[in-house]
Amino acid sequence: MQVGNENFEILVRRQGEAVYSAFCPQLELIVRGTAHQQVEEKMKQLILEHVAKRDQSKSEPDAKSDTK
Repeated sequence: MQVGNENFEILVRRQGEAVYSAFCPQLELIVRGTAHQQVEEKMKQLILEHVAKRDQSKSEPDAKSDTK
């Protein structure tokens, strides 16, 4: 999955009949669920949230320095 200039890998693994795991090595996150698409979509959501939070924290110091 590409977000901006960054690539994030999503590795999905089936364990048994209805247990799936998705892993993102760049973020060291794992999610589990009962369907391939479910865990893949959840991981995509977590990646987007991570990038949004990181970008927000990068812009917050700038905003604080503007108020001084």
